[in-house]
Amino acid sequence: MIVPRVNRSNLKYPLDDILGSPGLVRLIRVLVYEAVSPLGVADAARMAGLSLAGARKALVRLASLGIAERVGTGRALKFSPKKEHPFLYLLELLFEKEQEHYESLISTLRQTLTIPEVSGAWITQLPLEIGQPLQLEVVTEAKAMGWMREELRTRLVETEKKYDLIIEVTLFTRADESEVPSKAIVLCGMGNAGKRDNLAGKPMQKDAEQRSLKLAKAIAYLIKLDPSLTKRAYQYTNRLLHEDQGMASKDIAEWRQLLEAYSVDRIRDLLVSSSSRAIRLRRSLPFLAVLTHQERDKILEQMEIPSDEV
Repeated sequence: MIVPRVNRSNLKYPLDDILGSPGLVRLIRVLVYEAVSPLGVADAARMAGLSLAGARKALVRLASLGIAERVGTGRALKFSPKKEHPFLYLLELLFEKEQEHYESLISTLRQTLTIPEVSGAWITQLPLEIGQPLQLEVVTEAKAMGWMREELRTRLVETEKKYDLIIEVTLFTRADESEVPSKAIVLCGMGNAGKRDNLAGKPMQKDAEQRSLKLAKAIAYLIKLDPSLTKRAYQYTNRLLHEDQGMASKDIAEWRQLLEAYSVDRIRDLLVSSSSRAIRLRRSLPFLAVLTHQERDKILEQMEIPSDEV
């Protein structure tokens, strides 16, 4: 981190301290944008990808800056955003725009790859540093190998310019495609997913209704572990409705209304309900798109959980 040569007044430039380190930024993102309730140090550390010591230090610092406030005492001590802070709404808006920018990139890549000869594509891993290329792997038909690379380069030029990044493309045919990495971001198809199941497409059981119920139970269990999943799903549906979703808009709008109005427990009850409405809504679950890789793995682990544990 660059150390400033000249100290400046916190009164005039409070954002210098509020956004003073990656750890603080991660914790602010969790508190004001991702969490649905006050967080203990362990949950905050997990959600922000920090050590316990790092999360505790950052939370205490945010409390001293007035962005966060302590709730409870002792082992029950938790932290929540300080609602009356004048910057809180702007910080939340900042992280919302950050997420929109990322999802816009993913959406643009998916549209770019809408070519009949492309049967699968994924981002191997997101770049960790500015200037690192985005690695894109594409599965195409053997007869298209001769012209596909140039076609993709032409299509991707505007995307590189708009998002200020370098996109490197590796082409495979169905015969020689590699296994999709566990941390890959799938853009279309699944290629050879090895032992990993495609949550959105590969049949897990013959009966689609039972399959969707099984998946919904696993999601309900995951929400029990991390209620912020409902907030992420709401934000996702909200963004989707800013675009034309065609016939799917009605169900997406209904999910957004439910996620806004229902408590976490009511959402979990709805997911596993046997009502006709729940059966219909399980066909358009908005949760899969916002899962982290770890959460997707947890979903797969929980696919066999008994209903009385949900």
